[in-house]
Amino acid sequence: MKDNLDYVGINKKMWELTADIYEADGFYDALQRVQQENFTTFDEVEQFIFATQIEIKDKDIIQIGCNNGTEIINLKKNGANNCVGIDISEKFIKQAKQLSIASNYKVEFESTNVYEISENHFGNFDLVYITVGVLGWMPDIKKLFQIINKLLKPEGQVFIYEQHPILGMFNPEPPHKIDSSYFRKEPFKDEILPEYIDKTGQARAISYWFPYTLADILNACIMNKLQLKYFEEYSNDISDTYKNLKNNEVRFPMSFTLIGQKI
Repeated sequence: MKDNLDYVGINKKMWELTADIYEADGFYDALQRVQQENFTTFDEVEQFIFATQIEIKDKDIIQIGCNNGTEIINLKKNGANNCVGIDISEKFIKQAKQLSIASNYKVEFESTNVYEISENHFGNFDLVYITVGVLGWMPDIKKLFQIINKLLKPEGQVFIYEQHPILGMFNPEPPHKIDSSYFRKEPFKDEILPEYIDKTGQARAISYWFPYTLADILNACIMNKLQLKYFEEYSNDISDTYKNLKNNEVRFPMSFTLIGQKI
């Protein structure tokens, strides 16, 4: 970025506050959920991907932006080998460790800025796993994909299941008016917490969200020697922020999957 703001540090403070709210309002339910025999985080899209495109069993996997760890725990449950989850929030990582113990699935969790991840992780993984909302918190998309390449073993893969960049054009508050350019470069500044956790909308903390076009993401992948193996767009909203737009008569993409393979 052109200015000297510590975007990662600012966003970390917001996520620590968010973790406090989640611990009070949602953590107990997560604790119960991970212990259930039918526990899963997969929706229909991921069920299809892991049934037809990516083999999980016996693979070493790292999740960037793992939050409370339920998704990487689910990958471990589905037969993955060594699993690591990283996140900038120390408090969410603490919760993730507790959830891993409760689930009886051993996952390693580490609180770290992905841009400063230890070189000890380089070349260790068959799969880098990224899900909804993570890319928008990354101030440098090109550097992120450089690190992804370094984390992967030869012929390892990155799998991304994200909200579609076109949603950045819509105001996140209903009725979701279009109020921003698809080609916006400057980050969005916000003072409210993610609504899926802070349901009352009362807490306040500054955060920055970084818009990227689909071309930005694809080119960052390709330029860092990750060959595009699979790409698909969907009309389902995985962010839960824009659920009111799902039933529009005029349909548009709201999420996508991408698989890239290290060359």
